[in-house]
Amino acid sequence: MIVVALTSLPLHAQEFNAGVFGGVTVSQVDGDTYGGFNKLGLTGGAFVNRELDYNIYWQLEIKYVERGAYEDFGSGIPSYKTVYRYLELPLSVHYLFDGKIQAEIGISPEVLLSYAYFEGGYKVEYDQTENRPFGLSAFAGIYYWFIPSTGVGLRYTYSAIPFRDPQEWHNAMNRGYFHNVLALTMAYKFYHP
Repeated sequence: MIVVALTSLPLHAQEFNAGVFGGVTVSQVDGDTYGGFNKLGLTGGAFVNRELDYNIYWQLEIKYVERGAYEDFGSGIPSYKTVYRYLELPLSVHYLFDGKIQAEIGISPEVLLSYAYFEGGYKVEYDQTENRPFGLSAFAGIYYWFIPSTGVGLRYTYSAIPFRDPQEWHNAMNRGYFHNVLALTMAYKFYHP
């Protein structure tokens, strides 16, 4: 519905830009008892964008992303790791400064593809229904296009709603579990103005 409304607006540029991107994520989970961006993952996908007004673009993406948490306790204590794999549909607005620096802000509906929990390197069976199958995140980022078709960017993403409810509702400090993610990606545009 939003995409249809955006494409029906009067636009100065009539061409769509399309491209692909890929990179790495570092993440943690807010609400568990562990801290630090210790979980390394992968991300990648494709995008289309179109100019709304001078240097302002809307963009729609489809992407795969890995999130989770990791803690290595050392001293013979088993490590802890969670891996969440999502399919996301980010929708964002960008502003392009001087044709090179792009600021972005947006929201991302998401679908949980799979979840795994590991202790000491071994997968532990877990109740999958405790994780929400659908979610929503908000994000902001910056890209640097060092040539018109190729750029590198950093994006910060945070869960807009908990992806998993808290275990103890009587604890006011436990609001649920939230993904906290930084992504470093490289993008290539197949077409650019």
